[in-house]
Amino acid sequence: MGHTHGIETDYKRVMHMKREIPASNCPSFVENLLYASGSPTDPRDKEERATFKVLTESLDAKAETYETQRPQRKRKENKFQKYLNLGIRGGEWLRVDTDGVFQYQGVRYRIDEGETQYQPVETELGLLYDMDRILATNPNSPEFYDMNYDRVKVNRFDSHD
Repeated sequence: MGHTHGIETDYKRVMHMKREIPASNCPSFVENLLYASGSPTDPRDKEERATFKVLTESLDAKAETYETQRPQRKRKENKFQKYLNLGIRGGEWLRVDTDGVFQYQGVRYRIDEGETQYQPVETELGLLYDMDRILATNPNSPEFYDMNYDRVKVNRFDSHD
């Protein structure tokens, strides 16, 4: 409907010029649709309609030159989707101590040193342990997952290690 100086940025004004047709350039049948006056089926000047059609086709062609094909990004799974995709049935959440040690079914385990999510992060207030629990599944041959449902490597741990 027009540009009001100072309200929109120059960029937005230019983009509006590229994407929009001013109402003053539209034929009367379009103006009737915009302002709800008249009927869209009223017979109007054929030349006016033809001119408008050429204008819209040229704008469509110009818009295609500005469109860029973005590569499809792979959507990251959220925790719930990961959980469902893993097919985990049941399981037990266990507390992990600050040394990365936990106990499952009477056996002590230690989280592998390569699993950085269980290592502390230095903050202004001291050490922060972002993850302090581990999910143990499948009691016959245990599998372990962190709080984001990523698989975790663990080793059996004897107290004299």
